[in-house]
Amino acid sequence: MGEDGSVLVEQKRNVAIFLDMENLFGGYAKNVATVPLAQIVRDIEAEVARSGLGGQTAVARAYANWSRPDMAGYKSQLLACNIKPVQVFSFDQSTKNAADIELVVDALEVAADMPWIELFVIVSGDGDFVPLIRRLHALGKRSFVATTSQPAAGVVNKLLPAVADRFLLIDVPQPPASVPVRNPVQPAKKSPAAKNAQPAKKAPAAKKAPAAKKVPAPKTAAQEHPELKLYKASVHGFIKEDPSLWVNGQVSAQRMGLLLRKRWPNITYKTFGYATLTRFIEECCGIKTAVAPAVAARKASSSA
Repeated sequence: MGEDGSVLVEQKRNVAIFLDMENLFGGYAKNVATVPLAQIVRDIEAEVARSGLGGQTAVARAYANWSRPDMAGYKSQLLACNIKPVQVFSFDQSTKNAADIELVVDALEVAADMPWIELFVIVSGDGDFVPLIRRLHALGKRSFVATTSQPAAGVVNKLLPAVADRFLLIDVPQPPASVPVRNPVQPAKKSPAAKNAQPAKKAPAAKKAPAAKKVPAPKTAAQEHPELKLYKASVHGFIKEDPSLWVNGQVSAQRMGLLLRKRWPNITYKTFGYATLTRFIEECCGIKTAVAPAVAARKASSSA
């Protein structure tokens, strides 16, 4: 009972929030301390309560390279809002891609292991999460996409608000522009002779040749396919679920192929333009593969 005699109804903890930090601050080359984590989570929870899409937050995770010294400023906000920082380790040089894959794997894992989670909140403007949202809908889950008004967060992909059950743009006040400090020292006075001197005429500048227009490189079949991110997430998810897939620091391509065929009966590595599964895992996922003994024997006999 409340103080006024009303009956208090306890809300279910059925909301999961996944924050793509790198998308929100626009990459590590920019100021990474510009994301108001606490405000984002509180605004999302307030909108969830108003909309009736869900109850209280059960899971909140933020994905980034937290080992960087400039990320230490988020510690108090992470603790205050009960956000779990997820350390992103890249399998190759594409750290951003690794963060997206880790988020997708975790979201699908939560959907499978925690059936009581009904609302999934993706805090990002990245259109690569559209297949994830569609998959969550197929699993009977609700979706919520949020981002901020900060310029560093970039443009929101137009498909995200279209596929999500709800979209929220969080208004973040911009800090006042810093005014450059001028040198207080007064310039030295010019002598009368310097005043009367005529300035030297400048030679006419040579005309610059017009810059050649850059032609964007054509997208490959892998880049264009909407299921690529989920297919890659399955590879990383299987490795995360079953460490025995590793053989001397390499992944068994044979066993991985069996798992992928079972989960994706209508899609293979050939869908994304790769000739073999080994090439897909190594080139697209950045993971070294172990050659099966029979394949190694055939290679050895052919080279002899």
